[in-house]
Amino acid sequence: MIFQKKHEKSNDKSLRIFDYKNKNNFFLIVLYLIIFLFVNLSFFFTSQINFNFNPSFQSLYADDLIQNQTQDQVVKKVIPSSRIDIAGTSGIVINYKTGQVLWQKNPDMQLYPASTTKMITAILAIENIKDLNKKIKISKNAAGTNFSSISFRKGDEITLMDLLKAALISSANNAAIALAEYVSGNEKNFVNLMNEKAKQLGALNTNFENTNGLDNKSSNKSTARDLAIIASYCMKNELFKELVSIPKTTIHINNKEINIKNTNTLLDIDYIKGIKTGYTEKAGYCIVTYSNKNGLELITVILNSSFFGKNYDAMRLINWVYDSYINEKLINSKIAFLKLNIKTDSSNYYYNLYPEEDFEYFLNKADDKVLYNYFIYDDINLPLIPGKTYGKIILYINNEKVKEINLIFKDS
Repeated sequence: MIFQKKHEKSNDKSLRIFDYKNKNNFFLIVLYLIIFLFVNLSFFFTSQINFNFNPSFQSLYADDLIQNQTQDQVVKKVIPSSRIDIAGTSGIVINYKTGQVLWQKNPDMQLYPASTTKMITAILAIENIKDLNKKIKISKNAAGTNFSSISFRKGDEITLMDLLKAALISSANNAAIALAEYVSGNEKNFVNLMNEKAKQLGALNTNFENTNGLDNKSSNKSTARDLAIIASYCMKNELFKELVSIPKTTIHINNKEINIKNTNTLLDIDYIKGIKTGYTEKAGYCIVTYSNKNGLELITVILNSSFFGKNYDAMRLINWVYDSYINEKLINSKIAFLKLNIKTDSSNYYYNLYPEEDFEYFLNKADDKVLYNYFIYDDINLPLIPGKTYGKIILYINNEKVKEINLIFKDS
């Protein structure tokens, strides 16, 4: 990017950058102009060189490809990830559909998860309860759970569905215990289910000690990455997805209507559709969000932030991703990747080689560099056979191999 600075006219000659009556300055200006023209002309001519294929191992950057000559340049000037930070100790943003990590900070640091724990409590309840409309009575143990947003007394009657709403929407700690007791008989057995489920999902740095996230034990910990994995799994369940997106609703205890409100105030933003907040003294302020804007779905996790920082951190990352990433078709099977030049005694023949399949990738417009390595087989004989493989494309993003695709001949 070229920056130009405009100078205002001044009567003070000492402020002038150049004195055009001075020969030395005049020659300097001419020299600068010659250098400027030489550099730009060199760039112009080198950028116009057409790619001539030689059948050997080659590398191309995205902007040099035949396929991309009619597309916009992939890499554009946006805020690089190195300039993005959060107040929270740990955080991560992933592409919900693919699991691709789009931003991270201390993603594998074990921290207290607070009430984000209730995500796995709720999904296990949904998967293990056949009739959520069934009424149950609150036990003495569940009624006595502290720090709950809804008061329960021993013997209170409530449906399992309303317990689920209370746990996910209002973040009621006692509701989580009541659900666990119904599914497994007691909280300890249910916690074993929670840890088994976490391991099955690949959340390998997580250990739950209770159903609600109260950090009364030092070993009740998880990570931003693990919570993103758990959240992604939970959001595949339609009932879970529906409940965490509800701003406010009513439940019934002993047939008495109780109004509850979602602890996630980001639901006021139209593209935020869930999921769960959390807070304890040790955990700080935590949030896990699901957002969907223009078809791009994200899971964002913030751990150990501040009261105001929690939402600010989440929205800063979410909006930055929506501004910085683009879903780009890096390989298009309908467009020729390169021309194959085969020389015979009598003539030269040119044949288009095509990728065997399409490939799309979610690119960071500021950070990601795309490199195409490819090779062509040596033993190529005429005639070429449609559908036959004559080479391979190896695609790298930031020097990491992400895809290998066959190059085939399509024409008759």
